[in-house]
Amino acid sequence: MGNIRMVVLTKSSKYGNNCVAGIDLSNGDWIRLVTEDEASHGAVSDNDLICEGGRSVEVLDVIDVPILGMCNDCVQPENVLLDLDTYIEIKGRMTLDEVLKIHPLERKRNILGNDYGYITEARVNTVGYSLIIVEVFDLVITQEENPYGKPKTKAKFIYQGTEYENMSVTDQKFYSIRSGSKFERAILVVSIGTPYNSRYYKFVSAIFI
Repeated sequence: MGNIRMVVLTKSSKYGNNCVAGIDLSNGDWIRLVTEDEASHGAVSDNDLICEGGRSVEVLDVIDVPILGMCNDCVQPENVLLDLDTYIEIKGRMTLDEVLKIHPLERKRNILGNDYGYITEARVNTVGYSLIIVEVFDLVITQEENPYGKPKTKAKFIYQGTEYENMSVTDQKFYSIRSGSKFERAILVVSIGTPYNSRYYKFVSAIFI
């Protein structure tokens, strides 16, 4: 299929690898890079993100991505298959303000189909998209212990007057932030993940303060 030039907005945690998504600079649309690795549900490894000069792709990099084709995934229609036989090329950097001139903040009634941290398997196909960038208020980041002793990073925030709670954060920059940290305003990228127990959970994939 050739190359797509995109700006990276997420490099978030996904099954021990990375969920990489951003904006196609040719048309302003969302794009998510995936692989054929079934164990990680198509996540992109760290090695896959190393360019020919040895530098790794980071958030807000402008990159030329070798693509094999669209994945035609009805839940995640933004997915494209990364060509792992060809290096990604870094072409520059953008600021978030520059990105938002190409793809403005989205102002939908709710986040990805409803006001909750997940959407059911029965309703997920009615959403039609799986990535959104929004302005939120009163963001609170917490670190919750789980039975295995490893904390889970969670977010609570207000969007369009509705409070969203207990949404998992996969932006690794916030894994070590003090629990209870509060931010009056933030820009979030939220995505629909892969199914678990007949639910598709939503993840805060990137946080811009």
